[in-house]
Amino acid sequence: MKHFFGIVALAALLLGCNTLSGVPAMSNLMIQPAELNPGDTAIITVQVSDRHALIDRIEGIVKGHPEITFKLRDDGEAPDEKAQDGTWTLQVDVPFQAPPGEFVLELTAYRSDGQPVPVRDGAGNVVPLQQTLPVVIRYAQG
Repeated sequence: MKHFFGIVALAALLLGCNTLSGVPAMSNLMIQPAELNPGDTAIITVQVSDRHALIDRIEGIVKGHPEITFKLRDDGEAPDEKAQDGTWTLQVDVPFQAPPGEFVLELTAYRSDGQPVPVRDGAGNVVPLQQTLPVVIRYAQG
């Protein structure tokens, strides 16, 4: 019986049943323009690979200011160029009263049940699927 399970496991591996290749991931997180002034409009994008369609939504917060939240979209509505292409996008207007400084935008992927998508980090710990992006707001030099 032990031999049977070994053969089944080997067959699954050879047939491409590799769970690591199906793990969702976020990459190429960026904001354009890279440095912002109050009143500017910015486009935030992140590439997502999600072979098993585990990700229902991607939300961002400004670390240290959890009341400032963002929802990215992959629905083809501007500024997102194409629905369901794995590029999640958000257009955001920097408020005129935004203080200058360096901030961190943290994006988290969520499942349809509202829980963060779990992945393993480099140490093997289960953590939420997240990416961070530095955001710089400066006052225009006049």
